[in-house]
Order: sequence, then structure tokens, then C-alpha cells
Amino acid sequence: MRIVERRPIAIGRVGEALFLVDEHGEEIDEYGPRYADFDLPIIDGLAREDEPRAGVNERRMDLASRLLHDVRRRPDLARRISQLDVSDPRNAVVIVDQDTTRVRLGDERFVERLQSYVELAPSLREQVPAIDYVDLRFGERVYVGSQTGVAPAGAGQVAGQQVGGPRRGPAGE
Repeated sequence: MRIVERRPIAIGRVGEALFLVDEHGEEIDEYGPRYADFDLPIIDGLAREDEPRAGVNERRMDLASRLLHDVRRRPDLARRISQLDVSDPRNAVVIVDQDTTRVRLGDERFVERLQSYVELAPSLREQVPAIDYVDLRFGERVYVGSQTGVAPAGAGQVAGQQVGGPRRGPAGE
């Protein structure tokens, strides 16, 4: 007999229930007051809304696991992820602490794209105060959605206005 310790990587939300989940999407335990000291992101979208009893969708959990694994290389970024939505298995969407913006990261280059958002966020907020989402999936293009519409932005620009110096390196590609 072999005993293997499973470590929770997140709190999975399926319907109204919250569970500690490991990197494979396996339920470890129901989340409750005894785990209040855990500082883990909440993952939404693990199960299809039309089939919540079918359990965790493997492709969606794979996306969540890859993102969380990649950002662990940067503890400063990992600590900032408050919530993760993997409803679309090709587009991870994160919400960072102290922010309500949904940051669309796609399915690759999570660290670079999240770092790009962290660097751009103050400038973006100056130009578009009511940001709903920022989409970083399209190379040097940054799309900012506000409650009034979508503003496509080139590197360093929001809706055609300069928002700071040029972006450095591959961030956001």
C-alpha cells in the first residue's frame, strides 16, 4: 500500500459547492471554515453548466493546472490570482486581487501575459476607468472592454491614445 499526499492547488466551484481540488481536478475535501487560512484561487467553469453532475471537465482542469503551475515560477504573480474561469478550455480568464477586471490570457504564455497586464493596468485605468476586461491573446494587440464598448489597442496604446512607454520584450504576445 502506498500513501500519496494530495495538495490542493485551488478551490473549485461546481454549482453552489466549493471543494479543495488537486492538480488533476480530484476533489480532496469540501471547502469550509477549517480551510479558511488557505490562500488559494477559486476556479469556476470546471464542469459544464448544463451538466454539473458530470464532474470536472478534463480539458478545463488541464488549462487551470497548466496556468497555476506556470505562474508558480513567479510567486509574486501567483499570489495575485484571486479567481480563474476556465469555462472556455481555450481561454483562461483571471481576476487578480484588488481588481475586478477579467484578464483573458488564452491557453499559453500565462506568465508573460499576466505580467503584461500587471504592468499595463495603471495606464489602462487612466484611459478607461470602467474596465470590464482586458484581452491579451492577440500578440501585441491589447483589447480593453469597458461598459461602453471595446477599444482595440496597439502596443502601448488604448483606443488610439498613448498610455505609457512602449511595451518591453514578448510580454502580451
